Amino acid sequence: MKILTAMYTLKRGGSYDRFKMLIEAFLERGWEVHCLSLTPIRIEHSFFHNHVMYFPFKTTDGFIAKLLVLSMFPIWSVWVGWRNRIDLIIAFGSLYAFVQGLSKWFLKRPLVTLIRGDSRFGLRMQNSSKYTLYLNKGIENMGLNSSDLIITNNTALREEILKSLRKGKHIDVKVLLNNIPSIPSPHLQDIPRTRAKYGIPEDAKVIVTAGVLNQGKNIEVLINSLPRIEMKNLYLLIVGDNSKEADIRYKESLKGLAKKMRVDKKVIFTGWLEKEDLWKIYLASDLFVMPSINEGMPNVLLEALGCGI
Repeated sequence: MKILTAMYTLKRGGSYDRFKMLIEAFLERGWEVHCLSLTPIRIEHSFFHNHVMYFPFKTTDGFIAKLLVLSMFPIWSVWVGWRNRIDLIIAFGSLYAFVQGLSKWFLKRPLVTLIRGDSRFGLRMQNSSKYTLYLNKGIENMGLNSSDLIITNNTALREEILKSLRKGKHIDVKVLLNNIPSIPSPHLQDIPRTRAKYGIPEDAKVIVTAGVLNQGKNIEVLINSLPRIEMKNLYLLIVGDNSKEADIRYKESLKGLAKKMRVDKKVIFTGWLEKEDLWKIYLASDLFVMPSINEGMPNVLLEALGCGI
């Protein structure tokens, strides 16, 4: 089996983690994967072929990068798919379904689209113009309607997808829930060591939240709540960081809010952590809170469940 997919770049965050897990699952089955991108995808495997398009700019977050993906990836996808005689097209999101839809029609190969969440939510949080939102909606709907099978991770999103499909067009939309990972049991000294690392007393109560730091995570709600909770020895651990330059301001605003509310000594920003270190923090905490305005099926929540928190 030969798979064709695309991801313009890999960043920190649950969505990108899931994409990498998907690729690794294909490779474990002995399938050949061809992936289009603007930056190298670091997966070392003899069956993984990364087709990197030349991009002369330093950042891949801007308008030019998105324009290049929308305009050039469809044609490039046809060429790479035809040259490598692919059997199946996998789109990780409705935008990529639009990008790879041309390959489906030219190569006569099935297109499977995986949907993790509402991508328009991010645009709304960035205060994008209504014309940008309309354009994005149109592109996404075209991608969804080009699919032969759509797989999402929750029933609410499935209902939204069904509403966006053209009348009279039957496309199977299935729900495949994200798994709860198996977390290894902690050593006896892991909890006190983790707390000591961040200067947290052993008898303190710890709230933890985790994820990419952007406005959609709504973390200011937690910081605003701390002074109202009548508990002196209460700490808030914020695990994660920004993945885009635009999100840096949000992180700085959270730090400023913590100072304003006089809880800055009780609010700890850890930055990005490896999975094992994140799990140690979960095991050393008392409560996991995800105050996000909108989510699909977030990895950090499932991992917290796996830790029994």
